[in-house]
Amino acid sequence: MALAGFCISRSGIDIALASTEDGALQGSASIPVQQIDPLAPNVDALIAPFTSLASQHPAEVTVLAISTQALYIDDYAVLLHKIGLIPDDDDDRFTIDYIGAYLAGLREDEVASTPCLLFIEITPTSFIAQLVKIFLRGNKRSRVPVYAEATTSSTTTLPTFVGQLFAWAKDHDHKLLRCVLLDPPSGYVDGTAMQTALASDCPIIIVDGAQLAKYAASYTFLNLEDLRLPGQHQMAQYVAPCPISFVANDSPPTLIIHRSEPLDADRDIIFTTSEKNQTSVAVEFAFGMHDTRPDDRLIFAKVTLEGLQPVGEGHITVSTSISPGYVSVEVFQGSERDITNVQAAVQISDLFKDSAYNMFWYDDSLRVVDNNISVL
Repeated sequence: MALAGFCISRSGIDIALASTEDGALQGSASIPVQQIDPLAPNVDALIAPFTSLASQHPAEVTVLAISTQALYIDDYAVLLHKIGLIPDDDDDRFTIDYIGAYLAGLREDEVASTPCLLFIEITPTSFIAQLVKIFLRGNKRSRVPVYAEATTSSTTTLPTFVGQLFAWAKDHDHKLLRCVLLDPPSGYVDGTAMQTALASDCPIIIVDGAQLAKYAASYTFLNLEDLRLPGQHQMAQYVAPCPISFVANDSPPTLIIHRSEPLDADRDIIFTTSEKNQTSVAVEFAFGMHDTRPDDRLIFAKVTLEGLQPVGEGHITVSTSISPGYVSVEVFQGSERDITNVQAAVQISDLFKDSAYNMFWYDDSLRVVDNNISVL
């Protein structure tokens, strides 16, 4: 029986099948879904097309690729469980993000020759970029997030945003060898203008849902041994490995997450813009607790809001959510997320992976693992 990779994209649901012997592609299919939002799709509305594709193309093991910026990540494991593709509705091993899928589709020589990639996703209101380093671990592709940035798109063009990221990478001695746009809106990307913002040796790659499904099938093959194992349920407590602070308005850094704080952790902090009728604000996020602006090497994300509403001294909310698998940072105008007109956010997977969490778990005895953050 084959292995399967699914993908939820702007165009609908895609499936690709791969051989259990060598991972070779064996076929693919798709079902269009109208007005689908890859960031927060109606999971119940996806059950019928998923069931149809799964019944027509049975597979031993299935992995689903979703947007790196997808909300309500746990809902996707529930979806796979409802249609009988995984045994437990809380087993997140069978759900990967677009970046993880794309990396699985790279050949080993591509990983070796392209160690630094820039990924771009486009939402209805924002541009989101993630710079990652990639490497091989055995035959698996692993990544280390270096920097992430999000900005509202109402007053900034995509080529301008990409040019700013390229300049940041150059200033910080990161040579970009590929710029990958993940499932952009059809016809949105001006390749000529984009290439002008990048170096000539940094090609632009556009991938859609059909390609991401194929990459997800490759991920299934590369991780088949682990995916065949039964899910492991352990009593565990994860804690934040280091503090996280944010900097805005040239003010002293504000601590938002404490070291060793139990996870999951969610925090909202409201601050006031430094000038009346301020039209934009940039918020930077850094590892550690600081009295003055932190070293650039400790800043891991930046969120910029353009087009702030002129309301005198405005309130800006900084929201952070951290789980063992990802860090989400969001900035929006006002204090009520549901009614704001200006907001931007970025979710970063694997930010602390392999270097981060103090993890406590029970088996025959209590053990403790304590690693420290290192500056990349």
